[in-house]
Amino acid sequence: MPMKTEVVTDPRELTAAWARQYERVAEVFSSLLATKRRKIAEIGCGNGQLTIPLARRAPTTHFTLVDRFVGTNYYTNHRILVGKLRREGLTRRAVIVVSDYMEWLSTQNCDSYDAVISSEFIPEIDSEETQQFIQECYRIMKGGGVTVHSFLSPIARNRRQKLLITADSNPLWTHTPPKEWFSPPSDFMVKELGKSGLQAIHKATFRSHLVMKADAAKNWLKSGEMKACFYNKHKRELDRGGLEVPDWIIVSGTKPGLAYGR
Repeated sequence: MPMKTEVVTDPRELTAAWARQYERVAEVFSSLLATKRRKIAEIGCGNGQLTIPLARRAPTTHFTLVDRFVGTNYYTNHRILVGKLRREGLTRRAVIVVSDYMEWLSTQNCDSYDAVISSEFIPEIDSEETQQFIQECYRIMKGGGVTVHSFLSPIARNRRQKLLITADSNPLWTHTPPKEWFSPPSDFMVKELGKSGLQAIHKATFRSHLVMKADAAKNWLKSGEMKACFYNKHKRELDRGGLEVPDWIIVSGTKPGLAYGR
């Protein structure tokens, strides 16, 4: 049965709606990682939006959570993450590292991790940095290790998705425009995973089915540091049609070698 679209108009319901998105993402990650992945590095962990639902599905896994925690939401994200880990009883299974991702990666030994993952991190860097990032993921993973990365599709299915992509990436509308893209093209990611030497490359795509309208759309725009003029210009359209979260794309690859636990 097709999944029903969730329409959110009340800003107080946004946190729960996004949590349900990450539950679905975590389910795919969990199936790709398998429960034997006991040492995972997550780059750009944010406030733990993926970490928590994934950790629930992997009770024997230890996480190294890497993020600069720089910007307007630094203290908020760091504080939220610490609180989530404490409430979930994960403080002994997760270590938070405050660092630039490449600085941290450069200090890690080869063949150290069972998996290296990220969610919505790659949109924050450019294509050249992405190539270097994937190569470093390959280097620090053990043979048989898996790398998994999720992001929102840069290709809009409809007008609502196009509005969201535009608001989040066009310098005319956002205070924090991305370096190069809203998100990388999925074909680019698949190609780069292959060029790094990874095998068993996999791409999964699924629809978000999340629409934010009226005050919920306004709240989301504000929290994402979009300019107020965007909402003012598109108010009627946002109230009636809203913003729709684009499709989720999840790509993965496996490092050749002896798989963990065999």
